[in-house]
Amino acid sequence: MKVKIINYKKEYQIINHSEVVLETKKPKWYSSEINFHYNDKDYEIKKSSIWSISRTIFELKQPVGKIFWTMKGGVIRMKNKNATYNDYTLKKEKLGKWYSSERRYVLKKKDLNPVLTIHYDVKGRLIPTEDISVSFNDVDSTDFVLLVCSLSLIDMITGSDTSAMMG
Repeated sequence: MKVKIINYKKEYQIINHSEVVLETKKPKWYSSEINFHYNDKDYEIKKSSIWSISRTIFELKQPVGKIFWTMKGGVIRMKNKNATYNDYTLKKEKLGKWYSSERRYVLKKKDLNPVLTIHYDVKGRLIPTEDISVSFNDVDSTDFVLLVCSLSLIDMITGSDTSAMMG
């Protein structure tokens, strides 16, 4: 599965078997808000407040989760079908030599079972392009909403989220 960055706004296309599964949109180029439509539902990921670095995840305008930082790293807390919450932690692993841009992000459920792995690399020096591929550990339970939340968390980690500078 591939993730394609559409433009300078860090909007994504999730591509599975050459088919675009979903596309994210940002209302403005400097916005931290992410909107997307998946399985006949509208989703939004936006700052909890103007001063906050955490994000709230909305499904059909109802809050269903949060993305935030702890001392141990990034956390995604999502409501499940039983109306309880599942916690996921995202860990960054550097690959290759010290000068390599290659990184791997592993999202693990609270019980430490890996859910998905995002392989991230920047290719080219003059005109850099980001190469992002994703693999779910259980192909039968691919959660594209969780993937978009993970990409949002990576943007927060890498500082490429321009909203931190723009408000």
